[in-house]
Formats: sequence, structure tokens, C-alpha cells
Amino acid sequence: MIKIENLSFSYGKKPIFENFNLEVKDNETLLITGINGVGKSTLLRLMAGVLLPDKGSILIDSKPVSESKKRIGFISDKMSLYNDMTVDSLIKFHKNIYGLESFYGSLIKHTKIKYDQKVGKLSVGQRAILHLSLILSQSPDILLIDEVLPNIDAYLRELFLNELLKVISEKEITLVLVNLNFYDIENLVDRVVLLKDGKIMVDEPIEYLKDRVKKIVCEKIPGKLPVIYRQRVGNLDEIFVYPFDDNKEEGDFEVIDLDLTEIIKAFIGGEYVN
Repeated sequence: MIKIENLSFSYGKKPIFENFNLEVKDNETLLITGINGVGKSTLLRLMAGVLLPDKGSILIDSKPVSESKKRIGFISDKMSLYNDMTVDSLIKFHKNIYGLESFYGSLIKHTKIKYDQKVGKLSVGQRAILHLSLILSQSPDILLIDEVLPNIDAYLRELFLNELLKVISEKEITLVLVNLNFYDIENLVDRVVLLKDGKIMVDEPIEYLKDRVKKIVCEKIPGKLPVIYRQRVGNLDEIFVYPFDDNKEEGDFEVIDLDLTEIIKAFIGGEYVN
């Protein structure tokens, strides 16, 4: 389990988190989302031990992150690799650093990555596949992935995601994703955490969230609803409601189920207009 307790962190005088708390269960796939600049990537870097809290603690099974780094695989949005190395040299370097006997090379053979190629010459998608392969070679218990998927072409993105599905099912790892592109990953996610102003605005299992967020289409807004976002389309209002209670809401309107992409867009849209 990842347990974050009373975490505070600032960049200089700019506070990002203050007395922040979050738990991630073993073998859970958690999506962290929110508007740009809310601290999603910062939170992932804190979990990975790349950044240190000003106050509070982050524990992995009751041990500090500093004692658990070999259990954690982290793919940053910057995907920092040694650009001047060849792919083969980087693999050997990584194996040496982590004391590995083998390299998780099943993904490489499905790409045009050449082992004598300079890392700096790889495409963004190829770098993501290489980075994932290096991380999976460590057999991590926890995998942290920042927002890399939107920059990968469709073929390599599918390859990347299929491998994640395989690893989740076979090795039961804990997966934490930061993303603003949800269509591709919806079938991976168990739980969604939406950040706002350094705090958790929403924390729901994905199926429960789908039951609780609905779009209402109507000519006139019915009564007092917990509206998170609204927009006018032609002569109709589209109202996104959370939490929606089917037993309480009555009126002349259409209720529409939403997928994860539409749900997060509603929350984030509400952030920008309210």
C-alpha cells in the first residue's frame, strides 16, 4: 500500500500541497487527474522519491520511499534517458545498475527500434516503449506513469497499453497513472482521484463515478441540482450533475450516461468556467 500522510510541498513560495492525504491499495489502478498545473506530476514524483516532501510522509508498506525505490518503476512525462547511448548500451547500463540478469525485450521486437541506434534518435513513442521495457525488467511492485500516452502514435500506444493490461493481470502490480486522455485507459482504471487546489475534489471507484455523474438534457433547468458544468447546445441545456440521485431527480428531461472522458471533461470544464 502507498500511504501519503499530511504531505506538504512547495516550489519556493508557491504551495502545491498542504496536509494532503491519500492511500493507494495494493494491486489497484488509480488515475490521478485535474486541470493543468494542479500538481498531478508533482504528486507522482513525490511518490517516486524524485522529490522530497517539505512535511509529512509517503510510505510503501510502512517503509519510506527511500527504502522502497527498487520496488517502484517511474515513467516521467519527460522520459529522461541517456540520449548519447545506444539502445544496447542503455540496456546493459540499466541491468548493471539494478543488478538484473535479463531484459524485458518482448516489446522492442514489435517496433522499429534498433539496438545500435542512439536513444536520442528514437521517436517519442519508441522512447516510451523503451522506457517501459527498462522499467518492467525490474519487475516493480508499483508502476507510476506520467502523461506520456497522448504523444505516442496509435500503434505504439496500443502496444504500450496492451502490455500494461498483461502486466496488471499477470503480476498484480499497483499502477498509478496521470493522464488527461482517458478514452484509451478507461478499461485499466479502478479508481479516479481528481485534484483541485492541492486537495482531493473527487475520489471514487470508476463504476461508482459513472453511476453518480450524469448529463441532463432539457429546455429548462429542473430545480436545484448539484451542477458541475453546463453548456448550451442549440435550444437545449446540457447539464452535468454530480452526485446524481435517480430517486430524487424528477422532471421533463433526458438523462444520459457518460464515459470516463466525458466525466472528466465535465469536472475540468467546470473548473475553468466557475
